[in-house]
Amino acid sequence: MPDRLIITQQAFDELCDDIASAGIVAFDTEFVSESHYRPRLCLLQFATPTRAAVVDPFKIDRLDRWWQIFMDEATTVVAHGAREEVRFCLHFGGAAPRKLVDVQVAEGLLSRGFPLSYKALVQRVLDERIDTHETRTDWAKRPLSPGQIDYALEDVEHVLLIWQRQQESLQQKGRLDWVQDELERRTAVYADEDDGDRWRKVSGVPRLSRREMAIARELFVWRDQQAQLRDRPPRTVLRDDLIVDLARRKPRKLADVTATRGMQRRDTKRDAPELFGCVQRAMQLADDECPRRSSAHRALPQEDVLGKLLAIALADRCAELGISQSIVGSMSDLHELVRWHAFDGRRGEPPVLMQGWRAEVCGNVLTDLLDGRVSLRVADLKREAPLVFEPVE
Repeated sequence: MPDRLIITQQAFDELCDDIASAGIVAFDTEFVSESHYRPRLCLLQFATPTRAAVVDPFKIDRLDRWWQIFMDEATTVVAHGAREEVRFCLHFGGAAPRKLVDVQVAEGLLSRGFPLSYKALVQRVLDERIDTHETRTDWAKRPLSPGQIDYALEDVEHVLLIWQRQQESLQQKGRLDWVQDELERRTAVYADEDDGDRWRKVSGVPRLSRREMAIARELFVWRDQQAQLRDRPPRTVLRDDLIVDLARRKPRKLADVTATRGMQRRDTKRDAPELFGCVQRAMQLADDECPRRSSAHRALPQEDVLGKLLAIALADRCAELGISQSIVGSMSDLHELVRWHAFDGRRGEPPVLMQGWRAEVCGNVLTDLLDGRVSLRVADLKREAPLVFEPVE
């Protein structure tokens, strides 16, 4: 029987051969993120229809074969809550996975539970209970105990059977394409999390002037570079609020950099000359080289009212179809639909609620409601979906 814990290159390569031959594999990872720039990959877990194994990446020199399998179109990779697994693939493999299934997402398209934990999903789909006593373990610590290995294997043990059951249900309901559509969208979102405009997401930056935004951008880029070099979370190098504070104060001399609360740490004082250099570079930019403000939309009072009306309609529609409202759209998505359809003349790219499977679920219902073509009323208080939409004569 193959080893449960793989710690040699040969055994890992043989596992990859087995995965490629099977054409389908359950995949999970364990990682530590609290003290590193990127989450540190500490364990990889795999389960094919015939074997399961845990791979120790601290012992294996080359994991490239797996990332190639993850990115190819020949192997279906099934995971639960796959955000970090996709990000690992993007980082180590250089591209997004091509044939990924996320059973957490799939369940959100079959029931009103999203996002369900792995434990809850196993119980709902398979009516089995699993143990979760290792959830707070330090996965970077070695050696791994038998209990840790058992727990890690359990994370993939049930995944393929869950997907088999879900696939049957999705096929019956005509929703199999929805899963692929949603996973492609989510993978693109995960890839965009590292785009070049991340500095704009720092709290307080949108309220800065263009010159102050230039300073914030310089400081953010410096912080990111230093965090990578030091392998530390960026906010431990320089907090977000201190970036905004420096941008607003625009220190004119080196001593001014640390002349505020929160800048008295030893490492921050050590970094003061480089922080001052960031400010100086931004101050020397020509006006037209400074970042432009985002064209933020100023919400109209009626948008909030209409958004709440659509939220009621969407909740009823999701209850009728037996899917999770939280996977379909947020209040922000509803506001975006209201603006695009009712106030912007449907110009530009359609909002997310008018794309893909979401348009099939709710797009026409919501836009018909906005246009006054349908009305809604309470029809049956005993139904999970108590409302009815009726054409307006």
